[in-house]
Amino acid sequence: MLLTALLDGHRVEATTYSAESWRELQNSEDRKRMVMPVCGIRATAKTRGTSTKYFAHYRKTECKVEHGGESPQHLAMKEALKLCIDRIPGWHAIVEHPHPSREWIIDVLAESDDRTRRIAFEVQLSSQSPENYFARSQRYFDGGAFPVWLIPRQLEHNQTIVPVAVTGFGKTSTVPDDASDLLGLPARQNLVHADDNLGAFVEALLRRGPSWKHGSPQAQADARKAAAEADAAAAEAERRKQGAIEQAIEVMNDRSASPEAAFGPHVVRTQTDTYVWGSLTCCWNCEGPMLVWDARVWAWGGATPGLQVKPEVGPKRFENHPEVHRAVDNWIKAARPDVPKAAIKPRRTKASGRLYSAFVCPSCDTTMGQIFISQIRPEKWSILSSPGGKSKAPAPVSMPATTPNRTTAPVPATPPPTRAAISSGPAQPLRCRLHGTPQDWCDWCQKRPNPKLGRRYPVE
Repeated sequence: MLLTALLDGHRVEATTYSAESWRELQNSEDRKRMVMPVCGIRATAKTRGTSTKYFAHYRKTECKVEHGGESPQHLAMKEALKLCIDRIPGWHAIVEHPHPSREWIIDVLAESDDRTRRIAFEVQLSSQSPENYFARSQRYFDGGAFPVWLIPRQLEHNQTIVPVAVTGFGKTSTVPDDASDLLGLPARQNLVHADDNLGAFVEALLRRGPSWKHGSPQAQADARKAAAEADAAAAEAERRKQGAIEQAIEVMNDRSASPEAAFGPHVVRTQTDTYVWGSLTCCWNCEGPMLVWDARVWAWGGATPGLQVKPEVGPKRFENHPEVHRAVDNWIKAARPDVPKAAIKPRRTKASGRLYSAFVCPSCDTTMGQIFISQIRPEKWSILSSPGGKSKAPAPVSMPATTPNRTTAPVPATPPPTRAAISSGPAQPLRCRLHGTPQDWCDWCQKRPNPKLGRRYPVE
């Protein structure tokens, strides 16, 4: 069932005939010279119902070409599309436009009068596989025509997307006497901004063109392939980066040692409740040695803190506190190492530009990444200073042996100083955690309440 045939080499369309002229064609001698447009077999003019006019094979058995059967609903939709396209200035419709190879036919081709724009409307009322949608859409794209599928219901989700307009008009729908009534059907689509009916959609599509960013099915497949290859390349680059980082960490650990192993046990006692650990490592740029450190505050009445080197630090870090620097300098005076102390300077991350305080090489000013410092194994650290009174100097303390799997290194069990031992007498105010000598301006030293700091000591 087709709407077109060839008469003496010229196209004739069933939609252009009235009921009376159609009957005249059926009874005229011209009917014997009509042939089907693709296979060239003799055609005959037929009528179904009161309004459906179409061409069919005079003898179907003589045809070897697969035309595919078309229902009255299919023919009516094609007629409605032709009527809508022909009334838009600058456009004309070609019903059942054959490809030059005669291998396939476009249901309704909308072509601009200057032949620069072509839109292929395909009426698909029966189900077909996604592969057929993709293959048929691709051949329209390759042929220079933008395809639009008119379907009764939404397609199932698929990675590949084709242009569709869902009308709700299917094979079992009632065929109106006037095909133009189908232009009032709803048209759910995402190709162009238009009113929710088929006629307004077709007119807006022809006047403004489709807003289609997905491309052809082959272009979408190529884009997915390129994205997958890019993801694989990024994953491989990340794997190599992580491998290089792990190798750099291993090299850093090989070049690192605990200060106790290098210079003997020298633990400096401070009047502040701060523990400081140190590690001897080398610059990755100039290979110059340096001392890096980590600090923790001991809480009154709490357990002795363990070594937990932070992988990330902010603009202010406790290791840069003057009291911590003083403890490290006192250890250097006591141990007399031939390794300089690393500097702490502000730096910014390359990825996000975040400001942080980093250890830098004292020789070449190269940044020592905090993530690498945090990966130095626990056995490469040892205690530099711990809390203790002036009058009482406990025996030197060394780091206990730890397994590589431990992420923290426990500090030797040194008895925490008592408040009575730290204070020089009952008349002396209780010191804070950072100042050995009470300061008048310090809320902690004077035990003044501070809403930002909270209550640090029990009320006596």
